Amino acid sequence: MSPGDDCLDCHSGGEAKAWTVAGTMGHQGSHLSITDATGWSFTLRANKVGNFYTAERVTFPLRVAVDGQPMTNPVQDGSCNRCHGNGPGSGGGGGG
Repeated sequence: MSPGDDCLDCHSGGEAKAWTVAGTMGHQGSHLSITDATGWSFTLRANKVGNFYTAERVTFPLRVAVDGQPMTNPVQDGSCNRCHGNGPGSGGGGGG
């Protein structure tokens, strides 16, 4: 559990449990609302270090809102920290 790093680097089906969507939102209790391309919706809540994750099957692209604020563009990949994290190769948006 390394907040801000690319979760799916490890959690892609090797030794660690495979997740379909994962990242860091900044603080415990933040919520991420996801609607996939089929219209299926669900919400994830951040744990004590701000991480969230799911192994639920999703169909990309996703529509995502963080704490009620919708992202402008559809999400094409379940590794949120690749753009928003602070690990190597991320967009440096800072986990949230």
